[in-house]
Amino acid sequence: MKSYLNILLFIGLCEPLLAQSAQPLSLAQAQEQAVQQNRRLKIARSKVEENGYKVTEARSRLYPMILANGMYTYNGITRDLTLPRGSIGVLPGTTPIPLPQQDLTLFQAKHNLFFGSVLAYQPISLISKIKDGIKVAQTDVELANTQVSQAELAIRQGVEKLYFGLLIAQRQQQQQQATIELTQAKLYDLESALLAGKTDPVNKVGLQADLANQQQQLLQTSNQVEDYTADLNELLGQPSSTSLTVSPLTDSLPALAPLATFLEQSKGNLELRQAIQTSEKATLGVKAARKDYIPTVGALGGYLFQNVISDLPQSNYFLGLQVSYNLVDFGRRKATLNQRLSQQQQADENRQYTQEHVTLEVEKAYRKAKQAQSLMPIATQAAQYRRDELKLKSDRLAAGLALKRDVLETQAALAKAEADLYSAQLAYRLAISDLNQLTGRNQ
Repeated sequence: MKSYLNILLFIGLCEPLLAQSAQPLSLAQAQEQAVQQNRRLKIARSKVEENGYKVTEARSRLYPMILANGMYTYNGITRDLTLPRGSIGVLPGTTPIPLPQQDLTLFQAKHNLFFGSVLAYQPISLISKIKDGIKVAQTDVELANTQVSQAELAIRQGVEKLYFGLLIAQRQQQQQQATIELTQAKLYDLESALLAGKTDPVNKVGLQADLANQQQQLLQTSNQVEDYTADLNELLGQPSSTSLTVSPLTDSLPALAPLATFLEQSKGNLELRQAIQTSEKATLGVKAARKDYIPTVGALGGYLFQNVISDLPQSNYFLGLQVSYNLVDFGRRKATLNQRLSQQQQADENRQYTQEHVTLEVEKAYRKAKQAQSLMPIATQAAQYRRDELKLKSDRLAAGLALKRDVLETQAALAKAEADLYSAQLAYRLAISDLNQLTGRNQ
């Protein structure tokens, strides 16, 4: 018995510590944690760095290409290559002259042979095309940055939706719990009436069925809370089993600007920006494909060293121009150009479609915001009526003029009215969030 009391005492001491360690998570904290910890967003940021290196790589093509080449060979045969005297022939005359007149050494054999060169090539005609390639790489960086912003917005809104879903589910749990308590109270009263023979047993079965249905709804809502928690933990970059305590929203509801304001701000839509950047990239691709028809001209210079042939100079410098042109490519350049033109047409069509689609989505989100806004005054009024009703019935109960069951009925109705009001408020916030996302804003 003593050990049992010690265990109870230990649990009682730990409960305040556990409650203190479970700090409520605000919406702003959840969004910032998700932005910092989400793995998909980290991948998107790494993509920006990768494309930044592509810009550096493309820019390096503007400068000369310098190549060094060297070769060493050990020659095991040391026999000189010679033309023997008279091996070519004899000049006729009174005194025949042999050709050559004496042994002629053509190649003096050496054991150690060296050959080395340094070659520098500076593109000239390709500079314009290289600059187009740099612009394409820079556009890829801008696209990657836009995708990071899109991912960040999507994560913020995903956190917001799950956060609001948790809050709504918690209110629904409170409402369902109040309904269950009311049904249990009715069953208690019915049991007394049955003992007194003042009611029919069928009524009890009906209430038991209602209670089972309400308990089932509460269980479904609890499962929904569990799913919301696991999904939110995934966005936060932490284990799905992590316990979460979300804080209710205490700030005032955001104001709804006119539709024209959101339509004007929709020009900053990130999806539209990405479509515009893709169109610009396709235009640069067409320009680069047209420049494939220009001959390739470059400056060439270098230095050569050799000790293989002794009659030739060991060191040699050279400088000149190199010109090349592909006379017959069997339609490759034309096919490439047509491919880029097709990509440009697709990108332009996608840009126009995206612009129209964003306008329609802004109008749709604005309608949802207006609808949710129109529901809030009615829901507020209904909740206030239920509060007033609860106060009157509580006073009547205290005066002995009402039953406990009457108060529980009003409490259950008030819980439902408050849950409806809360759902309308959060639906309005979500509609505003959709509008902010469509205009490319974080807040």
